[in-house]
Amino acid sequence: MEGTSRPGPKPKRLYLRWVRHGDPDRDDLPTPRAVRTYGESLERVGRLVAHGATTDPVGDLLVLRAVDLAEAWRVLRVDPWRRLAGTTYEVLEWNPTQVGTGVNLEPPPGRGAGRLTALQRVSVVVRDQASALAWYRDVLGLSVRARDPATSYVELSLGRGAAALSLVEPRVDWGEPYYSETLARAGSATGIAFQTDSVFALEQRLRRAGARVTQPPEQQPWGGVTVRFADPEGNEFLAFQTDSDERAPTAPVRPLVEPGAPVVWARRPGRSKRL
Repeated sequence: MEGTSRPGPKPKRLYLRWVRHGDPDRDDLPTPRAVRTYGESLERVGRLVAHGATTDPVGDLLVLRAVDLAEAWRVLRVDPWRRLAGTTYEVLEWNPTQVGTGVNLEPPPGRGAGRLTALQRVSVVVRDQASALAWYRDVLGLSVRARDPATSYVELSLGRGAAALSLVEPRVDWGEPYYSETLARAGSATGIAFQTDSVFALEQRLRRAGARVTQPPEQQPWGGVTVRFADPEGNEFLAFQTDSDERAPTAPVRPLVEPGAPVVWARRPGRSKRL
């Protein structure tokens, strides 16, 4: 029948929840776990669009989907930021066509729809897996997360929850062209980037271990510092340090001990000191 509305989900509008508390060091701020749990609950039902902290003024911003303003307030009734005293808590309708957008406004796929949920592992091809495993463990500090000697499978990571590196050693019994194609990938630029708290300290550690630094620390236009290095087989990686890390030095420092230099120990009462 013409003129009647068709059944189905109602269109969702976008609403912006903005909390301005002014002090990032307040003792009564919601715990990261509470904030994360609430965000995950919104994402599961397809309401979450964007979430993050604001710096000027200091606060927290969240964009969500709702049918109307009343529903938005109902969704926010368990928002952990809503219970914070002495703050400005606003909920406004957001019109992206007028104020612009920097986020994806399309609803995410439903659970079980084949959406990507995590980056699990990336592969690095090596010719000698045993030697490579020792280097990645002893020089880069990665630990073995999974290993299957029967299939020569090994997986390393920086800790729980981090994406893993899988060291792949090509085997002739794979047959062609798989063996030759995989072997050709060894010793190339991997495109893999690590984050570090000090690019300069990492460079010194790599050089002391005899690793090849393919590009010394370099200031980048976006404010950080990067260094490129390669494993013993020539696989190249990048490590970067953000400008927000105030603990790291801002300029290279000369290593205390050059590679191959003799080490002298001076004994003092009760302790030894490396010179």
